Amino acid sequence: MKHLGDAKTLVAHARQELVRIEVAYGESLSDKSVRPALLVEIKNLMENLRSALDYVAVALFTKYGQSNRADPKIYFPYATEGQTLLEFRNANRIDLSIPGLSNKRPDIVAKLESYQAFADPKNAWLPRFMDLNNENKHQRLDPQVRKEAKELKISSGGAAISLGEGASISMGPGSFIRLGDGLVIPGGQTFDANRPPVTIGPGKTEVITWVSFNFASNSEPVLPFLSTAVDGVERIINELASL
Repeated sequence: MKHLGDAKTLVAHARQELVRIEVAYGESLSDKSVRPALLVEIKNLMENLRSALDYVAVALFTKYGQSNRADPKIYFPYATEGQTLLEFRNANRIDLSIPGLSNKRPDIVAKLESYQAFADPKNAWLPRFMDLNNENKHQRLDPQVRKEAKELKISSGGAAISLGEGASISMGPGSFIRLGDGLVIPGGQTFDANRPPVTIGPGKTEVITWVSFNFASNSEPVLPFLSTAVDGVERIINELASL
């Protein structure tokens, strides 16, 4: 069906856009500001993925659906964040978005329910993706904030201790930690990512600063989230196309 072909083409474009986003992302991190090119690419990718999902819904309606309206509004059904299966069904989310599908293909209805966040925590990206997509269309185009997080890593001879942001270790006088090839962290000190410890012996102490852009409204890291969304939409389209 033409709509399924269009959906697959949009996902292929989204994968190409993801490569461009990674380049613009790195440039923005270097600048310590969000470049306009990054925002445009993110907007394009998200809109293409959303359109791909809606094309699949139109394909299902064309083949199996039925409506009394001459021009029904067809779109991909999704549960809002926190919505349960019972609430999803009581709201008739699938019948409203793809009228008539439940009468002819209850198996596809079950498949659509399996993609929802209530069916599997791995699907949590879907309602968040839909919310972000709506924001890109109706709000000012600045959905990212830059976040930094520090990690303390102490290593010696293949052994290591890592402390993330906010974690710390306090050691009383006379105590010590021995690590790997003989590195010793003597007692009488408290250390964390902002205050590395005094150490004795062979080893390495590093303070690593992790930098990322996150979506402001849900704190999702941009690149991992977009990659998950591309993979998720592609899986949905391929599975529904095979039914």
